[in-house]
Amino acid sequence: MGWSPERIHPEDRTQALEAMQRARDTLTPYRSQHRVALRSGEWTWIESRAVPVHARDGSVSEWFGAATDITERVRHEEHLRLMVDELNHRVKNTLAIVQSMVSQTLRTCSDHDQAVAMIESRLRTVAATHDMLTHEKWTGAPLAQIVRLAMGDCLDGDSTRLDMQGPAVSLDPRRAVALSMALHELCSNATRHGALSVPQGRVRIHWWLERDGDGARLVLDWQESGGPVVHPPARVGFGTRLLQRGLQHDMAGKVDLAFLPEGVRCRVEAPLPELQATP
Repeated sequence: MGWSPERIHPEDRTQALEAMQRARDTLTPYRSQHRVALRSGEWTWIESRAVPVHARDGSVSEWFGAATDITERVRHEEHLRLMVDELNHRVKNTLAIVQSMVSQTLRTCSDHDQAVAMIESRLRTVAATHDMLTHEKWTGAPLAQIVRLAMGDCLDGDSTRLDMQGPAVSLDPRRAVALSMALHELCSNATRHGALSVPQGRVRIHWWLERDGDGARLVLDWQESGGPVVHPPARVGFGTRLLQRGLQHDMAGKVDLAFLPEGVRCRVEAPLPELQATP
């Protein structure tokens, strides 16, 4: 009954042998899932089953059973488990973002209607970014698409007000969400107070990659022009915190935000573990 102990994976051997012994002692059907060594040296998952066959005198004359290769099923179950774990992680991260967004918006905005509008706008950005990542099967998101998504509602259909240029780059989900929200805050501020609040205002978003050892460093530059004279904000709001702290943390890089008289400028530098240029 079963496999010779030396062919069973060391991590599964104890439970498999105990199941065999328990079946012998109780004369009940045997069933066990474990890995066994193939002649090639590889390990495969099998499910062993055996039932006792009784002789005329009631004794067990033999055990009749079979073994089924369940390697693909085990791999599929492990894949599903990893997907559920990853989904739980993403949901917790999203809820943390929403909680921080709502609490800080309500804390820094005294106008109830304006606060509601800001929260709804920010939530739409998070939802749209998640839709984009879902379409990409959460492998990453094209940077150009992230920029277009964040800027879409701010240009009123006039794409000439945006100078967007950079190589094809894909960002991992965490950086994609962080940058999308940051660009949304910059865009919203430009619409209310900056370059996009007047017809002649323009926004320039350029990015490029610089080699950094075995990996690369992404540099993205936001520059407003043609708008009203910029004055530094009297107090630090959610948007500024998001750019100076949240974005810097999530991008694992550096963020320089400057309220220059001629226009807001934001420069983001973030190391990429490996060159994430899209084909």
